Amino acid sequence: MLQTIPGIQLDYQRTPGTFTFFNIQGALNTTVLVLIDGVRQNDFAQNMAEPGLIAVQQIERIEIVKGASSAAWGPAPGGVINIVTKAPAWDRPLGGTVSGSIGKRATSDSRLELSGARGQVGYYLTGGYINSDGLRPNNGVGLTHFEGKGAWLDPAGGTLTAAFSTLGTHRGIEEGLVYGGPVHDDDARWLNQGYLKYRRPLAARLTLDLDGYALGRRSTTMLNDRNDGVNIPSIHTLGRESGRGADARLSWGDSRQNLVTGVEYGHQESRSDEIAPGNASFFDRSWDRGAAYANWTLSLGPVTVLPGLRVDRTGISGNHASYTMGATLQATEKTLLRAYGSRGFGLPYAILQRDLPTVTTFQAGVESSEIPFLWVKGTFFHNRMRRIESASNDLLTNQNRQGFELEGRTVPMYGLSLTGGYTFTCVTDADTGDRLRTNSDQSVPSQLVKVGILYDHAGLGLRGALTGNYIDWNADAGYPAHGKGTVWDLHLSWKVRPQDELSPELFGSGRNLFSNVQTVFDDLYANTPRWFEGGVRWRF
Repeated sequence: MLQTIPGIQLDYQRTPGTFTFFNIQGALNTTVLVLIDGVRQNDFAQNMAEPGLIAVQQIERIEIVKGASSAAWGPAPGGVINIVTKAPAWDRPLGGTVSGSIGKRATSDSRLELSGARGQVGYYLTGGYINSDGLRPNNGVGLTHFEGKGAWLDPAGGTLTAAFSTLGTHRGIEEGLVYGGPVHDDDARWLNQGYLKYRRPLAARLTLDLDGYALGRRSTTMLNDRNDGVNIPSIHTLGRESGRGADARLSWGDSRQNLVTGVEYGHQESRSDEIAPGNASFFDRSWDRGAAYANWTLSLGPVTVLPGLRVDRTGISGNHASYTMGATLQATEKTLLRAYGSRGFGLPYAILQRDLPTVTTFQAGVESSEIPFLWVKGTFFHNRMRRIESASNDLLTNQNRQGFELEGRTVPMYGLSLTGGYTFTCVTDADTGDRLRTNSDQSVPSQLVKVGILYDHAGLGLRGALTGNYIDWNADAGYPAHGKGTVWDLHLSWKVRPQDELSPELFGSGRNLFSNVQTVFDDLYANTPRWFEGGVRWRF
């Protein structure tokens, strides 16, 4: 899903469910805050988020913010990906979906969803299993996941929601001839998390929200050298993390005038131990954090202003005040102008003792549907990022990231529509003025092109999408990042009896149809060449 969004690039695509870096307008995923229903998915040790561990079938919608978003979200210097999961189906006692697919090298994806309600109680359950022998060497995966959600409508008009999710995975990471010899690395991860949310209208335009969450993570990573085909562990680590927190906020107003104020508290613990060969503790830290915030939306005729302020006590590296000011102008019925400036912060890696990374963002743009049958959007962005940590953890840089994005889509005609996006990014060292390039410390693609041809004919039960992704990695000379050609993916589905609500649906996908290359590190992370999968889905 993220790979189709302009400005977002996956560093490589391998077997589903395995590890994947990504960036937004060149900002590493360690600077992007990823949330599921308000619960942070980035780990605490290195601020790493893994989209491959998120079950797509539970997603209701995804909200993406590019650039500093700290006034509303906290530590998010590179942006926010906020995932909202499905709610119980209140209109029926029982419904759901059964789905299964299989493809190259026994790559399979099995899913089950159940949802419904009786009286004032609703539920949503989903689970699945992803398995593969590995589409690349030592890239197999076995991933089991489950989420359960229950909701209760109280007589006073409030809603109480409780949810729990768990996943476990074992997967190969990398294999190749690097670091002066052969490697064969893998890891296993477990994540349990849950939350409790209560929303209660207090007056006609006043609402109270109370949220609480808890989570626990555990990971083991085995880094191996190989000698005559035999794995020799060079390092074996065990990571353990836990977190809990609460958020209380008041919302006053409506869609045109709205004020949200609140406070947050969180407690985090992170520990990493070396099991072999030294049996030593890398680090062991715990900290408490707190925040208070206020964000306002005020519409005055065609103009809307959006000021925001947030004060954070990070507990790990000092305090920070974040602020934002945005504005939109409805220039015509079909044209909107917008701009915003923001100052925010990120968290340093917990394994290191460093000051807070900071960012100042400015964006301006226009979106319009004045041209018949066409919607277009253009955005200029400039981000001043300071004390940004590299992917290799051992480098701090001051960077300026600027560029522009163009997006467009057509109105569907006879079920057919077109989409496209282009992103240009230039990243420079703020101290020297030198242009930065993709290497072991960062991924800074200079050009991204996204295109799509979409088809949807409800009468025939046919749907299809052909998507293309091109990238210029702007790599250092000799660094093994490659972008050769456009990666094309084709997705097709057919509901056998479109008029029958219970009719099964057949679907299939062809990935990387022309076996082109898009990888940030060819020696270990070469993307998968052409492969196919197919399956059946039944909604009831």
